[in-house]
Amino acid sequence: MTLSEREVNEDDRLIEVISPERFQPFLHKCGGDRTRALRLYAWDSEVARALQSPLRDLEVSLRNRLHRQLMGRHGREDWWGVPRAQPNYKGQDMLDRARETLEDRRPYRPFGPCDIVAQLSFGFWVSLLGRGGGDNYEMKYWNPSLRHLFREHRGGRRDLYEKFQFMLTLRNRIAHHECVFQRHLEKDLETALTLLRYVSPEMADRHEKYGQVPEVLARKRAVLSGEEPMRL
Repeated sequence: MTLSEREVNEDDRLIEVISPERFQPFLHKCGGDRTRALRLYAWDSEVARALQSPLRDLEVSLRNRLHRQLMGRHGREDWWGVPRAQPNYKGQDMLDRARETLEDRRPYRPFGPCDIVAQLSFGFWVSLLGRGGGDNYEMKYWNPSLRHLFREHRGGRRDLYEKFQFMLTLRNRIAHHECVFQRHLEKDLETALTLLRYVSPEMADRHEKYGQVPEVLARKRAVLSGEEPMRL
């Protein structure tokens, strides 16, 4: 078997492991060039890993800032238990699922509000910036409390919520191992850092100084051409 034949067989096995269906967007993007598509697949994984860092810190920073603000507003750690601060049915469902998860994980150990806060998803916290359906989150959370956390933002609640929704979508794509190369990743990074600066300027500075995403984005052309190695 020649070297070329071995490489073809190896590509076949890799694509089988990835699955032809999952590999198809990469193959389509590369005009049917399987070698280049496999390089794109590796680069996509690399940039997804790099983006996890600012997205993780954005999620944690938002969660902690919103929780502290609402806790201060309502005078108790479990602010969601105050009748006028209770979230809508979707939020209540998320709270119930967080409690059930904690009960399953630690059936013989008590847990407190801080444990529930840590268990709640990014989607729960982003939803507090939304309209809330018929529950009017603008009057419940935004006007009396949360707007004070985003003094540097000039676009209003809706614009802010939509930006966080974009980041939630990106975060979920990465968490579910879906491809991200088709997104405008430079703009995604800019949005993530802008939002992070609203809730934690220090953390935003840290990512602007040490973040790996710009380097990975700059490597794309060289990785796809084979000039630079793939990082798995």
